[in-house]
Amino acid sequence: MKKNPVAREFILADAVLKQKADEFINLIDRDIVEFSDRGYSPAKKTEFTEARNAVENFPSDEQLDAIKIDLTVQKDAARSAMEKTMRTILNMAQNIFGIGSAKYKEFGGSDLSRQPDAEIVRNARIMAVTADKYLKDLAPEGLTADKITTLTEQKDTLDLAIDAQAKGISDRDVATEDRIETLNILYRLLVKYAGIGQDIFYETDEAKYNDYVIYDTPSGLPDIVPPAPTV
Repeated sequence: MKKNPVAREFILADAVLKQKADEFINLIDRDIVEFSDRGYSPAKKTEFTEARNAVENFPSDEQLDAIKIDLTVQKDAARSAMEKTMRTILNMAQNIFGIGSAKYKEFGGSDLSRQPDAEIVRNARIMAVTADKYLKDLAPEGLTADKITTLTEQKDTLDLAIDAQAKGISDRDVATEDRIETLNILYRLLVKYAGIGQDIFYETDEAKYNDYVIYDTPSGLPDIVPPAPTV
C-alpha cells in the first residue's frame, strides 16, 4: 500500500515555529509555579527543549536541495564527458565503415543526447566492446586502446554518478519527511502548552494569556487551517 506523504500540521514558517518554542520555554520558566501545578516537570521541559533542538539541528530544505542539485551537476558532467568520447568513436566508425553499414550499427545508437541515462550507459558498454573488436580497423582514424579504456572508465563514472543521484533524491525525500515530522512534533507540544497557558490565565491575566497565543490573529487561530492528512 502506498504511504501517504507527511503533511505539515501548521502554517507558520519553520523559523517562526522554532522561535515560538524558544519563547514558550522561557515563558513557562517564568510561570513555573502555575505550570508545575498542571504537571509540568523537569522531564517535560527536557522533552520540549529536545524537540526544539531537533528542529534547530535538522538540515534545512535548502541544504537538502543543494545536495541533490550538486549530485545532478556531477552526473550531468560525467555524462557530457562520456558523450564526447562516444561521438568521436562514432565518427571514426562512420569514416571507416559508412553510416549505413552493419558494422557502424554495432557501435549502438547514435542519438546520444536523446538516450536516457541508463540507456546511454548500456550503449557505452556495447561501444567499448565493439571498438575493441575493430581497433585495428579504426587505428588509422586515431582509435587506441587507451581511448577505449577512457570510455570504459567514463561509463563506470557515470554509472556511479547515476546511482549517487538517485540515492541523493531518495535521501532528500526521506529527510524532508523526517524534517516535517520533527516540526510537527514540536508544533504539537507548542499547541499543548499554549492551551495550558491560556487556560491558566483565562480571565485572570490578559497579558500572560496573550503570551501563550501562537497565531497573531484576532482568534489566535490560523487564518487558513492546514488540510488534514489523508488516511
